[in-house]
Amino acid sequence: MNGWATLLEGSPIPLAMLRMVVPLVIVVSPELEIAPRLAASPEQLGYVPEGLGLLARAPLTFETARVLQIVAYSSAATAALGFFSRTSMLVLTLSAGWLFSLSQRSGAVLHDMHLFWLTALLAASPCGDAWSLDRWGRASPGPSLRYGVPLAFARVLLGLVYLFPGIHKLRASGLAWISAENVTAHMHAKWLQYATIPLVRVDRAPALCTLGGAFTIAFELSFVALALASRKTRLVAIAAGLVFHFSTQALFFIPFMSLWACYVVLLDGRWLAKKIDGNVAPPMNEPMMKRTIVVGTTLVVLALAQGARGKTQAWPFACYPTFEHLQGPTIPDIAIDFTKTDGTVVRLTGRERRARSQAEWGRVFRLSGAYGDRPRDDLLRDHARAVAASAGIAAADVASMRVYRVQVRTAPDAWSETPTGGVLLVRAE
Repeated sequence: MNGWATLLEGSPIPLAMLRMVVPLVIVVSPELEIAPRLAASPEQLGYVPEGLGLLARAPLTFETARVLQIVAYSSAATAALGFFSRTSMLVLTLSAGWLFSLSQRSGAVLHDMHLFWLTALLAASPCGDAWSLDRWGRASPGPSLRYGVPLAFARVLLGLVYLFPGIHKLRASGLAWISAENVTAHMHAKWLQYATIPLVRVDRAPALCTLGGAFTIAFELSFVALALASRKTRLVAIAAGLVFHFSTQALFFIPFMSLWACYVVLLDGRWLAKKIDGNVAPPMNEPMMKRTIVVGTTLVVLALAQGARGKTQAWPFACYPTFEHLQGPTIPDIAIDFTKTDGTVVRLTGRERRARSQAEWGRVFRLSGAYGDRPRDDLLRDHARAVAASAGIAAADVASMRVYRVQVRTAPDAWSETPTGGVLLVRAE
């Protein structure tokens, strides 16, 4: 066998692990749980990101969403168990993908689409050839191109998730992105959004912030090469990826378990295969190889196109969050001045009693025009009413309200400040 074919040979075990991991991540994701509630509240689905135009026109009721939810849970279980593996993966892709799309229409895209890139790839691959009910009582096959090729596509797709954010950081901000000032400002912005300060105040160690910024860009730019080069470099990719994600979770409160859980595709699997008798590779199965190559190539091309465009607000193909800009000391927010019937005026943001979720922050950014959209009066009024209700202000007690886009300071010592001024977005007398 020639060199490139030997390099692409792979064990069926990492593919089987991916078949188990991805459905589990989908099942525990909040997007699947809240889908029926979103389907029953079409007023919350006022945004249609690029790529969801046709699907957004398809009617989806609460009852239909519940049925799809049951189908998604069931197909996730059968896929993980390896029962009709490829068919289960296809059903999971279609049912869960439709339900996940609802969360993307509530204000800002949640970057979970790699899960469905991988389920689509698995649906076109022999993902049930090991550790599955499909092969109950039969020995696990040995390494083959039929497993190595889909694994290579999966590794490329994961690499593209990281690659383009690194490229866009350098394109937009250059080496200034790794400065302590910029890294600290990005941390403060996330701390404000989560209303939490980590135990370790890395923002007080400028050298560590700069080192972390440099590591971030180096990791993002090198991951795809490390994932493809060899078994040894894949181990480096795993180690660097875990350091990256655990650091961002500890310091930025960004977990992204749905990404690092997929690192099973970086494992070689041969050491496990040695413990299992029956290591003879099955026949190539040319039709399946063709399906794998066609689906894998399509997924990579679409991910490349959106990554090159830096199109983060799209679904199911998009560039993952780039954080490419140099972060300043403030971030945009929405503040509402409520004039009560007794003449008193109170300014609220909706963050007074609890922290917003990341999805809620995304919706606020969308409503304020921070993503480049024109603010919609109807959605702004709905948001203002929700803020009033969360603060215990009855509608009958409000004489008028004015909605402003404001800039709030992210430094922890400024969190208690009430935002002042701002750009008037809408008034309701």
